[in-house]
Amino acid sequence: MGSRKILMLIGSILIGALAGFLLLNYVQNVEGEIRQDAQRVPVWVIAQEIPAGTTASDVVRTGRLEQREIESNFRPDNAVTDLSQIQGRVAVANLATNQVLVQGLFADPEVVETTFADLVQSDQIAISITVPKNRAVGGFVEPGDFVDIITLGEPFQSELGDEDAFDAAARQTPYSRPARFLYRGVRIIGVNGRLVGDGIPGAEDEVVVAQDSEEGGMNITLAIPADAAQRLLSVPESNLVLALLPDAWEPVAQANIVYEDFLSDAPLPGELPSLVTPYGRTGFVDLFAEAAEAEAEQSLDQNLEDELFDSLADQAANTDDPSDEG
Repeated sequence: MGSRKILMLIGSILIGALAGFLLLNYVQNVEGEIRQDAQRVPVWVIAQEIPAGTTASDVVRTGRLEQREIESNFRPDNAVTDLSQIQGRVAVANLATNQVLVQGLFADPEVVETTFADLVQSDQIAISITVPKNRAVGGFVEPGDFVDIITLGEPFQSELGDEDAFDAAARQTPYSRPARFLYRGVRIIGVNGRLVGDGIPGAEDEVVVAQDSEEGGMNITLAIPADAAQRLLSVPESNLVLALLPDAWEPVAQANIVYEDFLSDAPLPGELPSLVTPYGRTGFVDLFAEAAEAEAEQSLDQNLEDELFDSLADQAANTDDPSDEG
């Protein structure tokens, strides 16, 4: 009885060993087939760290690149296969060792060496002004935006005309100082050191509000002609207000209506039947909603037209061919 148990144990061990051998052999065969299918291809690899701005010719001359082979399924689609692809270019950033050389790591010197001056057109100069956030659309201004620059004048004085007439007007109007448009459509190229084209990590899906700088306001950099800069810098920064313009804005002059209303003791807009609201007698019109509705209607019309066309095409296809009759 004991010898039978021993034989059964030995048999079990042998069967387990055989199964393990067969499994190992199968795995090795599969790996071998995968290796045969995975063709090895050459790639260029960074052998030594490459500082930003290094020219491709210096990189090649100093042996900072070397060619290696990797399996084809691991080679990036944008891998540089010929060093002529980076000829005349420079490294866009510090490049670490052992990374595969891909397109985009080297670029034209003009692109890499762009300076702040490149954002300023030849007929303009760049100047900076400091405006509190509450006078710069609450901080919702970005590099690349266009704004109106409104100046707040000194409080109205009786020197504007007859003192009695001034006093009477002052008692009837809420206007205490003029607000005039110095310039419209002024291009912003920088906000608090952030320039046009700068990305904000993590801000792709949210609105970024610029904050006041340590000096007590937002540093707004503008690109404008020299004569416009003279006029703007002649106005105290404490009197400036920025108003954000929509993308579809077109240049339209704005008259100094407050001064005229003050002198003539004109009714307030809300007292005029022709105005009532800031948007006119009919009130606010949501142009974005109207555009979306028009687009939806156009899409619906197109779908109906497509369905009608498909229906007619199906009817034509299902019509019996006269040649088949009889």
